Amino acid sequence: MTEMTLGTLAVVGLGVCVIDAFLWMWGGRSGKYKRRFIGSALQTAAINVLAVIVGSWAWQFILAVGGEIGSRTMGYGGDSTGEKVLRRSVFALGSLAAGAMLAWGAGFGPKAIVVLICQAVASVVSIILGVKNPFPASVEEVFVCISLKYLNYGYIFIRLTP
Repeated sequence: MTEMTLGTLAVVGLGVCVIDAFLWMWGGRSGKYKRRFIGSALQTAAINVLAVIVGSWAWQFILAVGGEIGSRTMGYGGDSTGEKVLRRSVFALGSLAAGAMLAWGAGFGPKAIVVLICQAVASVVSIILGVKNPFPASVEEVFVCISLKYLNYGYIFIRLTP
């Protein structure tokens, strides 16, 4: 597969993340199912389809849907700082669970661990943004979705590097 093709497939993954970020934000305003079920199905399906195209698909990639749904089910707002931290932590752990399933499918080697660590850092950032949100909520939701979900596509390409 050419570098141009691989780069294009990575951009397609980011495009799916952008669509998901819109569903994430929209579902925060009306119809939670858009965020919880359509977004999680879209992300998981795209990861699996792109992995098949690249030739790196593993059955564990399907299991990411559980973490995706879990990360989107509990609201992440709150009235107190403690409640916000708790809800955001559950949200971040769900996202990390999806990443762990993808890391498992990618062989759980050093490269997968690096991506998972990056996701853990993004999770901490999402908790900070949830507690000390400097943006309007609709903007923050888009940034949080993208920051937590785009690295999931990295697992597709891990086996392709020496």
